[in-house]
Order: sequence, then C-alpha cells, then structure tokens
Amino acid sequence: MGANDGAGFDYGHCTCTGMYQGQLIEVEMVVAGRTVVITAIPQGECPRCGSQVYKMQVIERMESILRAEKQA
Repeated sequence: MGANDGAGFDYGHCTCTGMYQGQLIEVEMVVAGRTVVITAIPQGECPRCGSQVYKMQVIERMESILRAEKQA
C-alpha cells in the first residue's frame, strides 16, 4: 500500500462505469466555533466523473471525532 491508497479499501465501480480509486484526503470543518482538520481520511474517487465515496466505518469514525471536538 502506498501513501495515497485510500487505506486499501475496495470502492468498486462508479455508476458511470469508472472504477473508484482510493486516496487519502484532508477535511477542514468548523465545529463549535473552532476549525478542526482531520487528515488521512480514506476516500474513493472516480477518475471519469469525479464522484467521491466513503466507507461507512470511515464516516462513523469522522463523526465520533467531530462529536468529541464539539464536547471539548
């Protein structure tokens, strides 16, 4: 696995018939008035149409991080 491999997830095919490619992204959000940056988030992106997908466990993990930041 390389540095930008989307953590090895198989994202499958896009509805446009392209094949999702894994990558690691960074997300910046404002939570409770503070800027929060989450790095190395696995994401699948279709090189044909640009559609982006996430695995459910990744979304759940991001939500738990943001909930903790909101309570801090």
